[in-house]
Parts: sequence; C-alpha cells; structure tokens
Amino acid sequence: MLKVATKFLPELSAFDLAYQAGFRSAEFWLDTNLISQWESLSAMANYYPLNYALHFPNRATMEQGDLENTVAFYQAIEAQAVVIHQPMFDRYSELLTDLDADIPLAVENHRLNEAEFEQWAQANPGLTLDVEHLWKFTLQDAPLEVLLEKVQTFLERYHEKLLHVHLPGYQPGYAEHRPMYRSEEMVFPVLSLFSEFEMQGLIVSEIHQDYQNLNDLQMDVLLFNRWRKEHDPRYPARNPTIPAVDGQPV
Repeated sequence: MLKVATKFLPELSAFDLAYQAGFRSAEFWLDTNLISQWESLSAMANYYPLNYALHFPNRATMEQGDLENTVAFYQAIEAQAVVIHQPMFDRYSELLTDLDADIPLAVENHRLNEAEFEQWAQANPGLTLDVEHLWKFTLQDAPLEVLLEKVQTFLERYHEKLLHVHLPGYQPGYAEHRPMYRSEEMVFPVLSLFSEFEMQGLIVSEIHQDYQNLNDLQMDVLLFNRWRKEHDPRYPARNPTIPAVDGQPV
C-alpha cells in the first residue's frame, strides 16, 4: 500500500507537528552538521512510530567521517531510501556502498530535458522521481494528460528502480513546493498510477517551509486518505467517522 510522507528538518517540533497532523512517514533534510548529530537524531526519530527516508546533503564536501555518519544514521533508523542528487551520487556512491553494499541510494531528477530524463532513468540503479521537476522542467508545463502519459511510460519501463517519490501539489504557473491538496486533479491520477504499479517507497509531499503548519499538513493527509478510500481497491472499508492514516485507524 502507498505511504504518504512529509519532509522536514529533523527537529523535535517538526516531529511533533508531522505526527499530530497524521503523517506516519517522513523524509529528513540534512546537512553535514545534522549528520554529525546522527546518534541523538536517530534516538529522537525512533521515539516516533514513523517510516523514514534521508535526503543526502546537496552541496557539501563530504569527508569520510560524514559518509560513515550518514550510513550509521541510515542504519539506525532503518531508512527506506537515501535520496541523493546526481553530482553527489557520482562523487560518493562508491564510498557509500563500500560502507554498506545494500544502502538504497535513490537519485533524484532535476532540470533535465526529455533526453536527459531518459538517460537519468536508464543510468542510475535507484531512482527518486520528482513529479514536480518532471512537469515543470522536463515537460515545460505541458498539459496534464502529457504528464500522466509520461509518468505511466516511466513506470512501465523503470518501476523496479523506483525507490522514492516527491509529489508536491504543483500546477503550471504557480510556485514550486505547494501542498498536494492544492493540485488534486494532478495528485489523484498520479497516485493511482503508483498504486497500479505497486510502488513500495514513500510518496513525499515536499512542501515549502511556509506550508509546514498544522492546517496544511492535515489537509494533505486528508487528501491522501480520501484518494485511498475512493480509488485504492486494497483500502478496507471502515467506519468513516474514524480517521485513518496510511490506511490504518489512528
């Protein structure tokens, strides 16, 4: 079953807010300073009954100790994926896999044209599909039906490589990193495609800091649960007065 997640800086207030809003999965934004605190952060993370993914630092120069701490953090919280940008993957993937051969590195697509997108999908062993980047940069804000066709084709070819998804509520002409519920007409059919191909990784509502408040986070959880109730055949019928999170009653 699909699992919806939020993304945040791993601080106690962010854990509390995400859990209160109803999320049961999260992706952590990281830098080298946070990675150096992996022991205390993993203890905090393991206090909450959440599933996790890590986002490898984007621009830092990583020393051997930073890489060792990253792997230790991943292992301590049993993260489902380590999201990584292509330049960092090219530079550090061998060193990371030397430390843990099974670490699930998931390379994210960015400002790629269509040929570069295909090359990214073919070349990397594990993938993070950012649907917003695909629509805005690769497809240049094409009509929604073009996006849906592209996602379906991608899944037909590469679903076995797909470890993780970023799915903010993007709409052409609007800012990036808006909540999922701001683009229901895109999010619902995309979720249905992931369900059809039995996506196992986390689907992250990657939103701007301005939206990381209780109302917007709750709205995304409610949207996901409504999609599941209306469109996921594996979702069990239950009393509609009982709120549900990731398909389970709270």
